[in-house]
Amino acid sequence: MVFFLRNRSGKLVVLALSLLVVLVIHQFNAAQGLIFSGQLSESLEIINRCTPNSPETLNHSDGDTGLPNIIHQIWRTKDVRTYSTTLEASQDLWKTTFSHNNYTVKLWTDDDVLQLIKAKYTWLLSTYKGYRYNIQRADLARLVIVHAEGGIYADLDVYPRDATQIQCLQHLGLEAIFASTGGNFGLSNHFFMAERESSFLQSALCEAKRRAGKETLRVLLPYLQVFWTTGPMMVTAAFREYAWLYFYDLSSSGRGDLATEPYEKDASTDFRYTL
Repeated sequence: MVFFLRNRSGKLVVLALSLLVVLVIHQFNAAQGLIFSGQLSESLEIINRCTPNSPETLNHSDGDTGLPNIIHQIWRTKDVRTYSTTLEASQDLWKTTFSHNNYTVKLWTDDDVLQLIKAKYTWLLSTYKGYRYNIQRADLARLVIVHAEGGIYADLDVYPRDATQIQCLQHLGLEAIFASTGGNFGLSNHFFMAERESSFLQSALCEAKRRAGKETLRVLLPYLQVFWTTGPMMVTAAFREYAWLYFYDLSSSGRGDLATEPYEKDASTDFRYTL
C-alpha cells in the first residue's frame, strides 16, 4: 500500500484537485441558477401548454409563425451513416415525421458552416477556427445557423415523437425556445428553436466570442472547457445577461414581459433524446 501511494500520489493530487474544480463550478452554477429559477419556472408553465393532448397542441393555428418550418442538423459530411456505430442518425425520422407538414430538413456540413461564417459572420471566423475541439465548432455553428435562417435545431441523436407538439411550440408567439438542463437550472443546446436574427442568439454569439479569450485557460478540464466556452454553461450565462439587460427594462416600461417569453423548455415533452 505504501508503494502504491508513493507512486500514485501525484495522480491522486490531480484527481483531488479535479474533483474540487468540478464541485466549485457545480456549486457556482447551482447558485447562479437560483437567481433566475422563478423566470424559468414561469417559462415552463407556458411551454407545458404544448404537452400531449393539451388544447393548445390539438387546436394550434396553422397560420404563419415567426419560427420558420426548417429543421437544421449538423454533421461533418453529407453521409450521416458515419455519425455513430451504435445509434442511427435521426435525420430520416425528422424527414418522415414532418414530410407532410411543409417542413424542410436541412443538413449542414463543416464546409457549409465555414462558408456561412465567411459570408455573414466574419467577426466570428477567427473564433470558430481557433477552437481546440470540434465540438466547440459544432456548438457555435448551430447558433450561427439558426440566427442566420431561423427555425429548429436538433442534434442527430434527438428523435421526434410527432409533429403536433413542435408545431404548437412554434405558435406560442415566442422569440426562442430552448430545452432545459437537468433540474431546470439552465439551458441545453441539443434542441432549440428561434426566430431568424433572434436578438438572444446574437447575444449568445457575442458571449461565445468573449469566452474564447485567454480566460478560457483557467478552465482545466476539457469537457468543462467545452461547456463553459460554447456549451450549456455559455448559453445559460448568455440568457442570464440577456434577461438582466432586457427583462426588467421592458417590464418597468410596460413594453413587454420577457418572463412570459422563455428560452427553455422541458426536453421530455416533445422529443426523445437518446444519450
